Amino acid sequence: MACLQTVFAVGVVLAVVSGSHAASRFNCTVGAAPPLPKNITQLHPAHVSVVMAMGDSITAAFAARATVLEARDISWSIGVGSADQLTLPYIMGHYTSNQVPHLAGMSTTAVLPNGIEHLPHGDYHEKTDNLNVAESEGAVHRNSLEEQWQLLQNQFKNYPDLPSRWKVLTLWMTANDVCDQCDHPMNTTDWTRRTDELLYNVSKSLNNVYVNLVSTLDLSNVARIQRSVEFCKLEHKLLNECGCIDRGNASKLAMLDQNVHALNHQLHVLAEKWQTNLAAQGRTDMAVVVQSYQEGIGASLDFRFLNDLDCFHPSAVGHEDLAIGLWNSMLCVKDRKNRCHESFTPDLPVTCPTTDSVFYTGPDVIPGPPPKGM
Repeated sequence: MACLQTVFAVGVVLAVVSGSHAASRFNCTVGAAPPLPKNITQLHPAHVSVVMAMGDSITAAFAARATVLEARDISWSIGVGSADQLTLPYIMGHYTSNQVPHLAGMSTTAVLPNGIEHLPHGDYHEKTDNLNVAESEGAVHRNSLEEQWQLLQNQFKNYPDLPSRWKVLTLWMTANDVCDQCDHPMNTTDWTRRTDELLYNVSKSLNNVYVNLVSTLDLSNVARIQRSVEFCKLEHKLLNECGCIDRGNASKLAMLDQNVHALNHQLHVLAEKWQTNLAAQGRTDMAVVVQSYQEGIGASLDFRFLNDLDCFHPSAVGHEDLAIGLWNSMLCVKDRKNRCHESFTPDLPVTCPTTDSVFYTGPDVIPGPPPKGM
């Protein structure tokens, strides 16, 4: 998420390689697609033909394969994926109807971070990133939302009939804004204002769009996992990827989680605001939804969730877990307060939609606490 120059150097010296990955977790039977939707409340996975993503080094998939590459092809929310490495687009692509164009926008190739000396700015690879405009070290306070929105707009011309196609945009940009906020409560005003401004720009520039605002797990658990592995403890005496996580004591880590919760709360405030705004405008083609499956969790995660290179960014397994969690959350429509009775844990099964399934577009729901130990 931060200080990738140092991680890059360590990675070259260590030359760590990634481990094997399990067989496919996608076991759904794909049924008939429903008719095209009249409005976003009828949006089924079969209707989506464009995916987009904004974010930081998590969505850039830095070190996901335990190398110094951004494994963008397996990025949880936007990578092309494969049968043994599920991503949101890979799962969604099984349902794409013959009534719409083939799913497009995915990042397809593992690459070195672009311009590592001046990250996050310019970390985009036009030939292969497509509509994955996430930047390693991206952060709201570093103007990444504005820069990434411009990158997206520059690419729209490459997608025929974009206005009429149904689109999913996933935004997750929290970690680099919060990871040094461990001494006092964070002022969330500027972060919220800039995120709100992005949503305004999306609403003015795009129609037929479903926006995922992804909230964040309790990041103190990354420190817990790191400190349980001797190699990681040694490595993070040298690295400074996220000051609170690398060196924070119990009280600092508690403040870190408190600030994560504050930013998560602001996402819910924005989702509620934009539901009101869109309704007032008579917009039935756009939804802004907080996907809150990570909120308050982390205790159930173990070292499999992190990669073997920097013991910090999600591993390939972690990316698959994040992808399945996002997919399931989008389809959770009946009991979001209780997370549809699912827990974000390793090996979470994939929800299999029926012809009648739709993505959630209702009122914002702040989830209850996860089961103890999650």
